[in-house]
Amino acid sequence: MRRREAARLLSEICKCVPDAFISSISLTPISRSKEEFDLRINVSLDLKSLMNVQSIVNKRGMILKEDQGSLLIYGSQTKPTGMAIIA
Repeated sequence: MRRREAARLLSEICKCVPDAFISSISLTPISRSKEEFDLRINVSLDLKSLMNVQSIVNKRGMILKEDQGSLLIYGSQTKPTGMAIIA
């Protein structure tokens, strides 16, 4: 995801779980061009809040993984090309 997309996503997540304590946030570039990033949020969420975040991430077509108290959010590896498949 791009920086602006990550910022919008983070904003939406914060609105969804306003009482959650976020200890850190990081953007990690995933390519040499430094245009695409993974978003890592160190936060502890209850099951309901986690499901709400999962819903937001799914709605945007991204992937959420939990890893020892942090959430890793990244874009899907497959992107539609818009090309028609002719069989």
